[in-house]
Amino acid sequence: MNMEELMLALDVCLSERRACVVATIVDVDGSAYRREGARCLIHADGEVTGILSGGCIEEDLREHAQEVLRILEPRKLLYDFRIGEDEVWGTGLGCNGAITVWLEPFDPVRAPNAAARIIGDLRQRVETREPYVAATVIGSSDPAAVPPGTRRTLAGAAEAAGLLGAGRRAGLVRRTEGSTQLELLLERVAPRPELVIVGVGDDARLLCSLARRLQWRVTVAYHATGKATRERFPAADELQIIPRFAFEQVDVRGKYVVVMSHNLDLDREAVHRMLTPEVKYVGLVGSSYRLKKILEPIRQPGEPERKIDPALRDKLYSPVGLDIGAETPEEIAMSILAEITAIKNGRSGGFLRDRKGAIRGGGTDASLNASTSSPSFLDEPAFPESCRV
Repeated sequence: MNMEELMLALDVCLSERRACVVATIVDVDGSAYRREGARCLIHADGEVTGILSGGCIEEDLREHAQEVLRILEPRKLLYDFRIGEDEVWGTGLGCNGAITVWLEPFDPVRAPNAAARIIGDLRQRVETREPYVAATVIGSSDPAAVPPGTRRTLAGAAEAAGLLGAGRRAGLVRRTEGSTQLELLLERVAPRPELVIVGVGDDARLLCSLARRLQWRVTVAYHATGKATRERFPAADELQIIPRFAFEQVDVRGKYVVVMSHNLDLDREAVHRMLTPEVKYVGLVGSSYRLKKILEPIRQPGEPERKIDPALRDKLYSPVGLDIGAETPEEIAMSILAEITAIKNGRSGGFLRDRKGAIRGGGTDASLNASTSSPSFLDEPAFPESCRV
């Protein structure tokens, strides 16, 4: 369940004045199905939206959620499967890990201010265009002064990196502020990655829809035509209508671009205009022969010859997509987004069974990798509201 889906689900609860519980993984020791920051909703009727563990702890979470809603106080739970507890639970989890889950009540009727705070935090995460670090107070030695559920935005990435340590996207830290000891869930929040699609065919519609489901911010850029309409691209965040061939008007700084107009002249102009030092990636749909034609210098009467800077060729991917044997438009769209995701995360796109080291996480986005020393306050005592199950 991504942040936007979570926000929309809570918006429905808010409009219908229904209570629920937000369950968040705040700490993982060892292997687990999901990592820190993963969330799901547990509704008052027991329905669960989202998933935290593959289903092995959700039933128990339902029971605790009922109590959290009754008393309107958050609760922290530890599920430890490292020493055979899964035999007791009868789950056969076998992940050899422990996860800590924080349950936070969301009740727009009895606690409207807290509900508004949760919604506001999620909306900021979804809409941000700049990276930041979100801090949520999980435990406090002085709840009257700093209550659990308090949201903060840390001043800078360097501070957050020092607290979280290198390479961690989220995790629990403890720190002292004055006489108050706090336990915080820190989460690095990155802007949604941005994709620019050049093309308005049915394959472009599929790519736009799939990218949007994966929480990308999508711009479709094309000249005025009967296919370049909001009705055909309801999933696009922006439909940018430009003069024909005027691709220099499209902002591609820090973005990923897929060129798929299937018109040789349009594709050539788009690649020549959009393959800049500032773009992250340019993918071109088509064959190797077509790529050769598109890379030829452009000669226009009365204009100097334009050709691709060889230093930028590494940013150009064509034929586009990972080699998964894709044939249908749906498979091709999946292949393209898989390649873009691999590039974004600094991965090769190979088989996980061949990977050495951590399977998930560890992307190379600069906003997530400011590396400094580990925190020095992790030996502070845990807070008494923790409950081991």
